[in-house]
Amino acid sequence: MALNIPWNLFNRLFNGEITESESGELRSWRDLSELNRNIYDEITEDENLKKIVLSRRWEDSAGEWEKLLTRLKPAERKITITFRKFYLIAGSAAAVFILLIAGSLFLYSSANKHKPEVAEGYTTIISPRGQRTKVILPDQTNVWLNSESTLRYPATYNQKDREVHLEGEGFFEVSRDKQKPFFVQTEELKIKVYGTSFNLKAFPGEKNIEATLIEGKMSVTPFDSSGVAGKEIFLKPKEKLIYQKNAEGLRITKDLLSVADTNKTNTSKILPAKKKTEVKIVLEKDVNTSKDMLWKEGKLIFNNETFGELSVRLERWYDVKIHFQDEEIKKYKFTGEFSKETADQAMEALKISSRHSYEYKMIFRDIYLRRSSNRNIFSN
Repeated sequence: MALNIPWNLFNRLFNGEITESESGELRSWRDLSELNRNIYDEITEDENLKKIVLSRRWEDSAGEWEKLLTRLKPAERKITITFRKFYLIAGSAAAVFILLIAGSLFLYSSANKHKPEVAEGYTTIISPRGQRTKVILPDQTNVWLNSESTLRYPATYNQKDREVHLEGEGFFEVSRDKQKPFFVQTEELKIKVYGTSFNLKAFPGEKNIEATLIEGKMSVTPFDSSGVAGKEIFLKPKEKLIYQKNAEGLRITKDLLSVADTNKTNTSKILPAKKKTEVKIVLEKDVNTSKDMLWKEGKLIFNNETFGELSVRLERWYDVKIHFQDEEIKKYKFTGEFSKETADQAMEALKISSRHSYEYKMIFRDIYLRRSSNRNIFSN
């Protein structure tokens, strides 16, 4: 299927040479179909595509454009287009209706192999890759969702109790209510607060869950795989609880690590050991909580992270897929901050700052990395 994209008009648009009549022609093409609108948005917002258009190389990339057609089917892009900007969503009936429909479309298009189960009486808010979403719950609690995160709460929320379920990362500013504590449920932990601000990172498949208390009071209760609750752990402001999980671990210990003296460790058992493998809960004190809040302001912070670890965050942040053609590159370490950089700019900055020599190639939303034949003189 031919795309029939008016490349010359895009080229003139990016070069600032497009006339008023040509601009109208381009808009008319864009408005012909939802697919055209999606392609228009993709080309005008993706720096790598702009480079292809400016260099007039679109004919040389015919195969890649056919892949673009597959990726830009209207049903697959609708939720991404809907949430492309940072939205403020009120807890009204109309907003809930829109979210339920949008959430269903997103689940249907992004999980073809796993048919989603729609739970009746629940509102589900999804923040797709490459975006961050702000939500106001019915009790006026503010929640910021990071990329690839999901928040779910029942229709009865704030009637008798307040409980939400989180997958991914969320920053919470909880409305104070002494009669109804606020609960956040993850796969392994349950958070309890009253009027508090905190950050919770609980991505499925990642080895750690992190809960950072900014202000107020908070407790965390761990659960083993059979649903048995462990000891309730209380946090003070500027404390971070790190739940170091293991796929088979059912034994939980608590390590109180003081930032001032990390050599002293107090260990006590919380759940009985059922298997040899361990899961630990580490409580860090006097942490710099500002680092856990910067992501909601559009800043990606990383400190001495391996490329393998950082790639997972970059994929979520920029909605890209990173392919390591040399496994050694995964061991390279980086420290830095990204805010307004595009994915291409971020990859170029990492390459320039690296002590190792490597090459990358970005094709639409796929990034390929391999070691360079000419090694950097500073590399090991």
